[in-house]
Amino acid sequence: MQNAPNYIATPLPIIADVSRLVTKITDRISGDRSEFPLLVNCVALEALKLCGISANIFYGQAAWIEVMEDMSLVWAGCWGKNTHFWIATNSGEVVDLNTSVSLRKKDHHNPLHRPKYSPPLLWSREVPAFYRYVPEGIAEIELTEERDQKWFKLCLEEIRQKLPTLATTSEEDLDFPDEPILCPGRKILDDAAQNFRHYDRALLVNGIPEKPF
Repeated sequence: MQNAPNYIATPLPIIADVSRLVTKITDRISGDRSEFPLLVNCVALEALKLCGISANIFYGQAAWIEVMEDMSLVWAGCWGKNTHFWIATNSGEVVDLNTSVSLRKKDHHNPLHRPKYSPPLLWSREVPAFYRYVPEGIAEIELTEERDQKWFKLCLEEIRQKLPTLATTSEEDLDFPDEPILCPGRKILDDAAQNFRHYDRALLVNGIPEKPF
């Protein structure tokens, strides 16, 4: 068997800075970024461009496992008539900066859906089995709502102001968002509350349920 082609992973300082700024800025400006994944992807795409990284926003079906209050597992996400958005870099990394807060998203069809733990933020070419992404194409996105355009403008102004001034070069000084995140090489960085440790234990106890699509 031939070895898989080498690829250049996004440097950890860029992952740390972009994920931290995008999540914090979009949370603050929108009030809760879990309800506005399109805004998050648009801002993240612009941040990557500022770092010299080529990427695209993809659309399609996506799902991830959430852990419920009783520690049972369910698949959540967008499939069927629903569409999800995420980013793929030119190195083939999947970037989804909303998965860790999917538990905050309201399920209008099932108000009893109350997850306790969500999967980590995702920034990796290797996608574990508790995520599922089926791309249907590259999204050509235009924010048409006046509110969304205003938020996007405010986010871009702050990203453009703060991102170029960051001087993080040492991996010992990286500043990630306080949310679990899965980085290249399946490197998991947990948050202060160790939410991923609890999430991972639930997966180990229950096993991965059958895929939703």
